Amino acid sequence: MQLLSAFILIMLFLPIAAVLAFTPYFTRETISFGVSVSEEHYRSDLLRKMRKKFASISVVIYSILLLASLIVLVQTGELAQSITVGVCVIVMIIVSVVLNLTFYFKMKQLKPSLPPGPTGGKTILAIDTSFRQHKLILSNKWFLVHFAITVICTIFVFANYNRIPETIAMKFDFQGNVISSAAKSYWSVLFPNIMQVIMLLVFLMVNHSISSSKQQIHAGDPERSIRRNIVFRRKWSLFTLLSAFAITFLFAFIQLNMIYPMKVEILAFVSILVPVFIVLFAIILAFTTGQGGSRIERSEVGSPIQPVNDDAYWKLGVIYFNPKDPAIWVEKRSGIGWTINTANPMSWIIFIGLIGIITLVTEFAK
Repeated sequence: MQLLSAFILIMLFLPIAAVLAFTPYFTRETISFGVSVSEEHYRSDLLRKMRKKFASISVVIYSILLLASLIVLVQTGELAQSITVGVCVIVMIIVSVVLNLTFYFKMKQLKPSLPPGPTGGKTILAIDTSFRQHKLILSNKWFLVHFAITVICTIFVFANYNRIPETIAMKFDFQGNVISSAAKSYWSVLFPNIMQVIMLLVFLMVNHSISSSKQQIHAGDPERSIRRNIVFRRKWSLFTLLSAFAITFLFAFIQLNMIYPMKVEILAFVSILVPVFIVLFAIILAFTTGQGGSRIERSEVGSPIQPVNDDAYWKLGVIYFNPKDPAIWVEKRSGIGWTINTANPMSWIIFIGLIGIITLVTEFAK
């Protein structure tokens, strides 16, 4: 069973490590380690070497960490194996934060020495007043399919309530052994349906954030920039829709297992397959689209036009704090996706709400 634990660790570790190591290649070509630069500067030999150095250091450290974790998994018992996976993830996050901050400060020191563009260092702001009229995301009506599945699952559970055993397995370890169970009750058997609803609401909010997030158009080639950003948003909206479907299916499968118990191997396989699908889908999109669509319709020569310099509003290159900006959602500077404007009170309401949901779900799952 140690081999199963090792397989799970590898399937979780490798995709996350790949994303963390190659993050500088996903960002817009007007951002280098959280600092604004022109596309021309981004493609310069100097910044290419910085990105390559970041990726190389990351790969070496993560490879050593994975190897050490696998050795521990093979030589220890169940409890140590669970702890090993958690420690491995925490160390990865710490390493990623340290590396990103190190290169951010290096980039910040380097920026003043970069040659000014044709505008003499002045920045140009481009805005498309008709941007919101484009179809930016897949319709939220598609989530009615997820809701219908949840309703069907709920009805099915009520219809087969008497078939469910008096004790329900709730959690399994990496070897497939039951480590937590609960007495049969309407609350315990309907918990997967509750999770389906909660996750549906979360994915609906994500899809809305993709649509309503602040537009970011590159003045060097605004028309191409708009096309790329529209494609970017649509593809990640599709990712949101399919990920929501996968999560809904997973909880439906768990609930089906309550009524018709399956082999542990089958349950473990499906439980691994769904998150692996989501992670691999995200990685493929990251490599093919880039942040804001920067890897779509990529030009051969980078524009020398300097983008809007709002570095002062990006704390440490990752936290956006701009009281003058009414936007709630903005594109991340590091990696793929969106983040909040922490200067907007509504952003904190959303953030606290998400934390509250996670806390409640964690408590209910105990």
